[in-house]
Amino acid sequence: MALPQALENYRKQYRKIKLFQDVASVLHWDSEVMMPEEGREYRSAQIAAVAELTHDWMTDPSFLKQIQSAKESIGELPESERSLWNRELEVLMEEKEKADKLPSEFVSEFAKVTNLAHAEWAEAKKAKNFQAFAKRLEELVQLSKKQADYFGYTTEPYDALLDSYEKGAKANQIQSLFSDLKKSLVPIVATAPKFKNPFPGPISIDKQTKFCNRLPSLLGLTTKESRLDTSNHPFSTSLGKGDKRITTRYSETDPLSSIFGVLHETGHSLYESGLSAMSNWPTPITEFLSLGIHESQSRLWENQVGRSLPFWEFVYPILLSDFGLTDKELPFKELYQYINSTEKTKVRVEADQVTYNLHIILRFEIERDLINGKIQVKDLPEIWNTKMKESFGLTIDNDAEGVLQDIHWSMGAFGYFPTYTLGNIFSSQFFKKFTDEFPDSHNKFSTKGDFSDLLGWLRKNIHSKGKIYDVDTLMNQTTGESADSKYLISYLNGKIKEVT
Repeated sequence: MALPQALENYRKQYRKIKLFQDVASVLHWDSEVMMPEEGREYRSAQIAAVAELTHDWMTDPSFLKQIQSAKESIGELPESERSLWNRELEVLMEEKEKADKLPSEFVSEFAKVTNLAHAEWAEAKKAKNFQAFAKRLEELVQLSKKQADYFGYTTEPYDALLDSYEKGAKANQIQSLFSDLKKSLVPIVATAPKFKNPFPGPISIDKQTKFCNRLPSLLGLTTKESRLDTSNHPFSTSLGKGDKRITTRYSETDPLSSIFGVLHETGHSLYESGLSAMSNWPTPITEFLSLGIHESQSRLWENQVGRSLPFWEFVYPILLSDFGLTDKELPFKELYQYINSTEKTKVRVEADQVTYNLHIILRFEIERDLINGKIQVKDLPEIWNTKMKESFGLTIDNDAEGVLQDIHWSMGAFGYFPTYTLGNIFSSQFFKKFTDEFPDSHNKFSTKGDFSDLLGWLRKNIHSKGKIYDVDTLMNQTTGESADSKYLISYLNGKIKEVT
């Protein structure tokens, strides 16, 4: 039967908002990948204008009337369809109520400042000089505190920002989870083996690019719907249906940096591609569920697949050919051990899968205190360096390898970091369930490079669910239990035994 007109009208307005949000994504992608340096200031104004426009549409009283009319007309539908429509409008109202709390001028200012901040962060990182970014970062912190006040909170400002990435999450709950996880990780780090870089010499960017360009299609993301480029910080973004963008960065001395960057970002784009394939896309429930779930998809393909023996048994001959190496120059065993080596490093994106979560815990603790007013921006380098010494026993030599290494604060993305470790927890649990259901999957991985069973499982159980359920319900429906870090610890312990 045809949809009631009120439902058609509401979706038409929602899809206009979504179209312009995707236009903003195009502007952001271009500013990080293609835009000439002198275009930054005007581009920030363009992004701010689109952000303000979509915010105004979302908060317009006439849109609320459309939503209310749509909700009233749900009763005209068959009973079997009403539950999903109610959930769709429930999710939208949650998003709208949050948007209603932010004045348009604040949304515009935040979008403009974060776009300008990225360029200043990149220059400060290049110069290894925190002071060149400190003033802008202070502005971002104040804007983020203001945003938290607009959203409202019960216990602490950081909760309001955390909720934007992981709905319902509270900082004290995250702190408890991370504290228990850290206790389990410390002994693993102490016993985990370290292996040296086996590459016989520098590998040119051209050779790495050739190999990296193969990876998205291998995992299931075709070149017809995606492209790979280079940026200062690897990222992925969806520009709309059939258009997923991935970036990575290259190191001639350690090609694994670019390879795992591509695997990680491909995981994000596969999730977005799956969401785009949902019925009636785009609607409020065809969006990603949470950043933790989003990160679970990238970390699963990066670690559980990308660091597995079956994956490398298949791609090893291809890598040798693309890199112009022989198996004597790059022995398989030495390469695989290095891929799964554990070593305390200064830079998060180059961290191994064991110590990575310690990097996240460090950032969570710092940004929580920063937003809650317990520490000041001017003291960040000293605080960062002290925590690195305490947690890793490492001395930071300059700000680029210390407090300036991550892009997130220049984006105003306070509350984002914890989702990486939540993603690691979720991904281990998802992959364990998948392998229980597909015990022969490793043979398809190693002999054919066939990952279709895994992608199909993710499409069915996670991608096609969008925001229909909350995180805990999705975890229970997919794995039979709530999220539990024991699967991550079990995976890491098993990986260490495998390469020792």
